Amino acid sequence: MSALPVRSWRCSASTILTILIAGTPYSNQNERGPPLTPPPPNTSLGGRQLTTTPPNPYRHRRSLKAKPESYTTPPPTPYTESEISKLSEYYTDAQLTSLLAGESVIDPTHFHHRHRRPDYDPMKLKYLDDLSTLDPILDTPSGPLTYTPGHPLQPLPRLKDLLTPSAANSATGDPPWMREASLKTGFSVADIRRLRTKVLVSHSVVNQTHMGKIRKMYCLAVAGNGNGLVGIGEGKSVEYSEAHRIATYLAVRNMMPVPRYEDRTIFGNLDIKVGAVELKLFNRPPGFGLRTSQYIFEIAKCLGLSDLSAKVSRSRNPMNVCKATIQALRSQKLPETIARGRGKKLVDVRKVYYNGAV
Repeated sequence: MSALPVRSWRCSASTILTILIAGTPYSNQNERGPPLTPPPPNTSLGGRQLTTTPPNPYRHRRSLKAKPESYTTPPPTPYTESEISKLSEYYTDAQLTSLLAGESVIDPTHFHHRHRRPDYDPMKLKYLDDLSTLDPILDTPSGPLTYTPGHPLQPLPRLKDLLTPSAANSATGDPPWMREASLKTGFSVADIRRLRTKVLVSHSVVNQTHMGKIRKMYCLAVAGNGNGLVGIGEGKSVEYSEAHRIATYLAVRNMMPVPRYEDRTIFGNLDIKVGAVELKLFNRPPGFGLRTSQYIFEIAKCLGLSDLSAKVSRSRNPMNVCKATIQALRSQKLPETIARGRGKKLVDVRKVYYNGAV
C-alpha cells in the first residue's frame, strides 16, 4: 500500500466519520432500502468536501396528498323505504319525484370522489342580497323609464316640443322667459306657471367706474314645486322688473331634487358655514312646523318641508343665508349611502313590516 500525501487527509473528524458510516452497508437491505452513497467531491474547490450532510436520495419524490372528502364521505346508497317516507313529510309528491330523478342521473362514483369548493373564489359574493329584485340605485332597470306624477325627477324633454312652437303658449300670452325655461329644463310652460317663486332679497348696488357711479338693481329669487325641487337664482339689471325676471328664470333653471325624510323634514341635523354665516338646520317631529327666519321659511315652503328649525349665528347676511340653506339641503347624507359605504344593507322596518302605517 502506497503512502498517501498528508495534505489529502486535512479534513475534520466528523467528515471522516460521515464517509465511513455512509460507506458501510446496512445489515437488512430489503427493510431499510439501498445504502446511501456520499456525494462526489466538489472539484471546483480543489477536491475539498465543504458539507457534512449527505443529500436525501428521495428528495425528488412528490408527497401524496389525500383528497379531503373522498376518504371521509361514505359512498352513497339508494334511499330506503323509511327514508322516502320521511322525505315525503317535507316534500310534495312532485318534488320528491324530481328529487329522486335528479339523484339517479348523478354517477355515485363521481359523487364519492368529488372535491370540495376552494376557499378562494373570485366570483363569490361578499354579501348576502336578494338578487331576484332590482335595486333602484345599484341596478339599472331595463326598458323604458316611467315617471310618476309629483316625482322630484325632471321629465325628459321631447324633441318635437323643442323644435315646434306651442300654439297654446302663444294663445295664452305667456312671457318669453317661460318658453326658454321650458326648453332648458324640459318642463312644460303649464308646469313652470304652477311653480312657487318668490324674490327673497332685492336692493340697489353701485359700481364705481371711470364714467362715474352706475346704479343697478339686484334680486335673489327662489323657485320650487313644493315636492322636492328647489333652486335659487340671482339677477342684476338697471330696471327692477328685468332683474326680477332674470333671477326668477335662473331659479327655475337651477332647480335640483333635494331628499326629504317622510316628505316633511330633513335627514338629521345639518351644520354648514358660507362666508361669515354659520347655519344649523335641525330635523323635527311631525307637527312641529317651520320655526326659522323668513328666508329659510320661503325656501322650505318651495321645497315642501313642513317640520324644520334653524339657527343662524355670526353674520346674518340675507344672500349668504339663502346660499348656505341651499348648500346644506343638497349636502345631506342619506342612511342608504352611509350603509352602502359600510358594506351593510339598510331596511326600513316600518315600510317592510307595517307598510308605512306607523
